[in-house]
Amino acid sequence: MHPISLRPAIRLIIFGLVLALIHPVAHAGAPFERFFGSYRGESTSIPEGEVSKRTMSVAIKPAKKGFVVEWEAEISKTDGRSKQKGLSITFIPTNRKNIYKSAMRRDLFGHAGPMNLLKGDPFIWARIAGDTLTVYVIRVTESGGQDLRIYKRWLTPQGMESEFVRFYDSEPIRRIGGVLKKVGTAQLVVPTEQTSISGPDP
Repeated sequence: MHPISLRPAIRLIIFGLVLALIHPVAHAGAPFERFFGSYRGESTSIPEGEVSKRTMSVAIKPAKKGFVVEWEAEISKTDGRSKQKGLSITFIPTNRKNIYKSAMRRDLFGHAGPMNLLKGDPFIWARIAGDTLTVYVIRVTESGGQDLRIYKRWLTPQGMESEFVRFYDSEPIRRIGGVLKKVGTAQLVVPTEQTSISGPDP
């Protein structure tokens, strides 16, 4: 009768622990992952005294430590004129749950962060609440007032719906609503150090 050796069992336990450290158990995805994809649709702009149609495309993509929101709009005026606008912003997590800051600028140490509001740069952040992703853009105007733009997008079975509202000194001056269908998936994006935001209207 030979004594039972525990060495093989111990080896198996150690091997299992090593595998667990190398390949940790997958955890639930980040809240923004449910928005990943490419969307396309139309919207109607209703500023004072004018109605215009616009074709919109939105892409929400994974990026290092966060996500990127890109959108473009081709605007058709009632008088036959047309123009295009585009915008791309990278967001990274903050210490507050479901609130993300824009990684639009890097400091001397290479850390990404928001721009300087008091120097005329826009301050941009995003919030996720359930199936709704909201992006806020605020500027200090030349006269010291506020120019606030709110982009709200919420998921639907077919894609997403969107609403854009612009406030100037707390007064609403533009509202745009749209319906977009999901037309594809989104790929990983490596963000640049700074992204232009010269055309913030959707």
